[in-house]
Amino acid sequence: MKAERIILVDHMADRRKDLKDLLEMINVDVLEADSSVKALSILNQEEVSLILTETELPSKSGLYLLKEAKKKCPEVEVILISHNAASFNLLQALRHGAYDFIVRPIDSEEILASTLGKAFNQVRLRRQNDRLLKELETKNKTLEHSLKMLETLTESIEAFASTTEIEELFKRLLFGAMKEHGAQRGYLALVDKSGRLSLKVSQGISNELVQQLAGGFPQGLIREIAGRGKPVLIPGEVPVALGKHLSELERAELLKTPGILSVPLWLKNRTAGIILLSGSPSDRPFNQVEMQYLIQLTHHACLALEKSGIIYQLKRSSAKLEAQSAKK
Repeated sequence: MKAERIILVDHMADRRKDLKDLLEMINVDVLEADSSVKALSILNQEEVSLILTETELPSKSGLYLLKEAKKKCPEVEVILISHNAASFNLLQALRHGAYDFIVRPIDSEEILASTLGKAFNQVRLRRQNDRLLKELETKNKTLEHSLKMLETLTESIEAFASTTEIEELFKRLLFGAMKEHGAQRGYLALVDKSGRLSLKVSQGISNELVQQLAGGFPQGLIREIAGRGKPVLIPGEVPVALGKHLSELERAELLKTPGILSVPLWLKNRTAGIILLSGSPSDRPFNQVEMQYLIQLTHHACLALEKSGIIYQLKRSSAKLEAQSAKK
């Protein structure tokens, strides 16, 4: 087990050395200080579990050290050493948050081991509670985010259902996904029958590059991802296996890392394109929940696209019939 670290405070060097020897026998890592001021300086620079200090110190007492240490690091336990168990300073120390006190003489490590062991257990229990509370806060934030995503997914599906213009639907899909995921760059590109990938909607890149990519994407990671025809989640930096596909254009202007999230667009049982987000928020990498959200969002957008295509075909057929009737 890793040794607990403490600050041992005593202005008498020989007495401090004797106590340090006993502490090291019970696997305690000791940082030494000969005054309260020195101890507080160490506390500002080092991570410690406990301060073991003489009550009577020159200039600033052990009680002063206790009060200041608790202000700086409330989680650090303080144990005082005194020659008098009935000392008024000891009573004051306990009232101000001292964990315990030890009465001299200290002639064996058993006395230290018992008192310090209980204090270290208290420190470990507090650390464990703090960790569990942080985990609970993280889970609650994740749950809140998931519920919010569910609400926005429902809203997006309703919006898709009322949209018949294909370009408007593409914009709703991309901009809604980027906003919900906090992405810095996003693209929606379509694949034609020859396999060419062309940009249709984007955010986060220059107009000149948008016009260039409307004619097709150069060889690179985006084309590699599109060719796979399945969702891709990269929470952090691009792995070496995929990084070999990165083009200079993608590194410089097209992709913002860390974080890449891509989902294919499926129309009539074929990959018709992809939606790709990159540049996740600094406090929340892209995750599986967000990928599932994007999959569902894309699925419903594709259903709306199919409906839009049917409506378009019906309008064309109707227009032809009207034209033929007019000729007659």
